[in-house]
Amino acid sequence: MSTTANWTYTNTATVEPFLGEDLFNGGTSYGEPFDIACTWVTKSEQRQDDRGKEFVSRHVIYTEDARPKYRDRITLSGAATAEEIRAVTGYDMSFFGESADFELVT
Repeated sequence: MSTTANWTYTNTATVEPFLGEDLFNGGTSYGEPFDIACTWVTKSEQRQDDRGKEFVSRHVIYTEDARPKYRDRITLSGAATAEEIRAVTGYDMSFFGESADFELVT
């Protein structure tokens, strides 16, 4: 973990990777959950998902972990339910000599 991320991302969340949909039975399958270090903010604003469809956000999560992707489910520490990641944005941190940071929007 980078120096900046070490003091910024003090919370955790659990991510369940999206594997696919069963169009015949209507189910969705997810992979083995993993934890990420993060910080987050509750934010309701008009956004576009990674496919261009508009939605109103619930949470914006910041992390240095590159593994979470569009349609993965994420559960914030202490939350009762998982939310679908609708948009992922990367931020260049090379100015600080660090790897990229990511914004995950549910």
